[in-house]
Amino acid sequence: MSKNTNKRIPIKWVRDRAKSAYEKKDHCYICNTDQDLELHHTHSLTLLLERWIETTGRDFSTDEAVLENRDEFIDNHHDEIYRDVYTLCLKHHQALHAVYGKAPPLSSAQKQGHWLETQKAKATLNPGEKPKVLGGSFSEFY
Repeated sequence: MSKNTNKRIPIKWVRDRAKSAYEKKDHCYICNTDQDLELHHTHSLTLLLERWIETTGRDFSTDEAVLENRDEFIDNHHDEIYRDVYTLCLKHHQALHAVYGKAPPLSSAQKQGHWLETQKAKATLNPGEKPKVLGGSFSEFY
């Protein structure tokens, strides 16, 4: 058994497995640009995984345990991982994290969805308007 010495490895392996099924759009959900596109999960995968491990008691302490349990985690959180995802341009992704923080709490997912819809409506009414960022740089979030 290989002891997992890097705390980030479990979430990295989960993301790597899930990535192949992501449906990244060819434009920003809010402004329709096709430049600098990224995926945004309204449910943080890291927080979802931490909660799932805590509630199920699953072992993620070894490489083998991560590989053994990650598919079940993905299956149990299919909607959060694949449905509650938005393709955003860098500017709108940055603006969202400026409002909700680097790792938005799971309880904010519905509010994030509302924020996205509001921004999309504003962009439709005012095409070309740049998103307002409340401060800080995007690199602070990653």
